Amino acid sequence: MAEAEISAFKGMPCFTISKREEHRNGTPMLGALMVYDISIKPPVEVWSFILPGATTLPMHAKTCYLYGQVPTGAESTAATMLKTDRMYSVFLNGRPDDPSDSTRGYRGKFCLIIDTAGRQKIIAITKDMQEWRTEICPPHPSRP
Repeated sequence: MAEAEISAFKGMPCFTISKREEHRNGTPMLGALMVYDISIKPPVEVWSFILPGATTLPMHAKTCYLYGQVPTGAESTAATMLKTDRMYSVFLNGRPDDPSDSTRGYRGKFCLIIDTAGRQKIIAITKDMQEWRTEICPPHPSRP
């Protein structure tokens, strides 16, 4: 598993790969995307899409798949409204161009919090943060 990149676009989470990952392995081809609420056990799927058959989409670092937005031709579940103070996990099912690379997908975690101005904010949780292990969404995420 490689790490997915999570950002915000118009207040919604957006998912892709890092520029470093694209440079290292070329353009992976995406077959499906799944988002889970991992604050509860067992985790609950909150949204997903899958491309039918052998259809795939190129996954460039500059291309971001927005939560709830379904690519043309994909089959999707309805997107559940995301809640603050919850930890979410995303899985991008895709392979790099390089057949010798064993990467089979890209995984990331994120939280939604309310900032001091009262706005919803998306916080990407990276593998080197304590929250990656605890899967608890704190008001002020730690730094590595």
